Order: sequence, then C-alpha cells, then structure tokens
Amino acid sequence: MLQPTWLVDTLAVVMIAISTYCVARLVAARVWGRALHRDINVAHVAMGTAMAGALVAGFRTLPDGAWDLVFGALVLWFGASAARLVVRPAPAAVDTHHLSHNLTHMVMAGAMLYMFMETSSSSVAAATPAAAMSLMGGARGSAASLGGLTLVLVFILFASAVWHFDGLTRYTTARRQLAPVASSVPAHGTGALMATAVAAPAGATTAQDVTMTDAAQAEQAHWLAPRLEMGCHIAMCITMGYMLVLLL
Repeated sequence: MLQPTWLVDTLAVVMIAISTYCVARLVAARVWGRALHRDINVAHVAMGTAMAGALVAGFRTLPDGAWDLVFGALVLWFGASAARLVVRPAPAAVDTHHLSHNLTHMVMAGAMLYMFMETSSSSVAAATPAAAMSLMGGARGSAASLGGLTLVLVFILFASAVWHFDGLTRYTTARRQLAPVASSVPAHGTGALMATAVAAPAGATTAQDVTMTDAAQAEQAHWLAPRLEMGCHIAMCITMGYMLVLLL
C-alpha cells in the first residue's frame, strides 16, 4: 500500500504532540489538584510515542521487544480494571469513563502489541516500521486469521472514535444545563454542591433545587479537561486504525 509521506509525517507529529500533552496533563493535575485518569494518560503517552516511532524512524525510542512488554502490561492492567468494575461498579462522580473506556484501552493496547509482534516477526526489511507493515500486508495479508483479526480491531477503533466524538457533544450539553444551577450556588466546591443536592427540600423551585444528576455533573467538572482527553483518544484511534489497515 502506497503511503503518502505527508500523511505519515503529519500523523507522527500529532502523536508526539499528544504524548507531550498527556505528560503535561499528568503534571498539571498534580499541581492543580484536579482529578485525572492517570493510567489512561500514561497509556496515551506510551501509545503516542510508540506510534510516532512506528510511522517515522527518526522518532523511534524503545526497541520492539520493549514495547511488547509495555503494551502487554497495559493489556493486563486495563483488563484487571475492567474486571474490578464488573464486580464493583463505580459511581459516575468517581469514574466518568466506566467499563467501556477500560475495555477500549485494553483493545488499543492489544492492537499495539499485535502490530509490534507482527512487524517484528516479519522477515521484510524496510526503512521504517510503517513501511514494513505495508510490505508485510502485501505479502501476508491474504491469510484469513491476520485479515480477520485486523478488521475486527479496525472496526472497534473506528467505532470508539465515533462514540467519543459523539460524547463531546453530550458533555457540552450537560455543562450548559448545569451552568444556571452552578452560578446560583455559593462557590464552596463540588462537595458543597452535592451536600446541597441531598438537603434540598422536595418540590423546591429555587436554586436550592439541585438534583443528584446536577451534583454528579458538577463533580465531573472537577476532572481536568475531559473533552481534550477524549480528543486525544479520537486521534489515537484513527491513527492506530490507519496503521492496522497497512497490515491488510
């Protein structure tokens, strides 16, 4: 498959930018005391760095074997996190991403592991890992097992990108609905808002009439730039899907 140089270079730069941004998120969340999914942002750093190196040889960092260990560990981590949420679901105010996000990142880590294992086991010699994937696809893409698994992974990644893109709109709508309530309540933090929600008398029509849904939304507002995190996720799903298509 012929790869446009400008597209490969652009995707690599975007992945480096996302990795750098996610590192900044980890630091900012700690300094500002904001809530953050640290495991997800660490995974985004690893995935962005690895994909940039797989697209452009000059961005390569760790050898393929080391990335196998990294993404194997991430598969186990997110798989265990998903299992814990099945046994004991977390409330919305505690974990805004729930089971689906852990499963999605488990699949993403598995897709990265799959790509590195396929390219490292290939006998094709190429200037870059991305070129190796492309050439390997032409040589081995007729195998039903390879093509079938690749198509499943591509479908899941693109579906996740669409789902998160739609989530950007849902989150914006929720914040707009919450704004009139939040502006009418004294600024004593989200804890005070949640307490007000519990203490509000039934049938009240004033600003004290704060539902638990509003309180949960206010708690979500404490999370550090969740829409930007979702944007990073969308970009990674698209890039990873493109790289998997090279295997076909």
